[in-house]
Amino acid sequence: MVIDVKHVVPLTLLVQACVSLVLAAVLWISVGDVAATSALLGGAAAVVPNGFLAARLLQPSRDESAGAMMRAAWFGEIGKVLLTALLFGVIFGFVRPIQPLAVFAGFIAAQLVVFGALLLGGGVGAQETMTKS
Repeated sequence: MVIDVKHVVPLTLLVQACVSLVLAAVLWISVGDVAATSALLGGAAAVVPNGFLAARLLQPSRDESAGAMMRAAWFGEIGKVLLTALLFGVIFGFVRPIQPLAVFAGFIAAQLVVFGALLLGGGVGAQETMTKS
């Protein structure tokens, strides 16, 4: 199975953003503005760090060795975790009024999209070949 990561990764980020918007719309209709805004912020706390990781992994590099790719992956993952913590700190520290359950619902809904992308791409353990454009 051939997976073109340069298309799957941006598509996954786009679907994460759309899932966050749909959840926010459902909450806006059923619960109100505060829940919708909270869900959007939770979705953003997932999408923005994932975008950072994707940018680190997909940026062109002169050194395409396995070691260089591992360094980019480690830096991207550490940056993703720190950025996620920073965003949650900002959300819970400065945004008022807030509905914490809606924030976490938005975050979890956006993160679940990644599992769908893994299933679409063949899942863990599948023999995959990454192609370069």
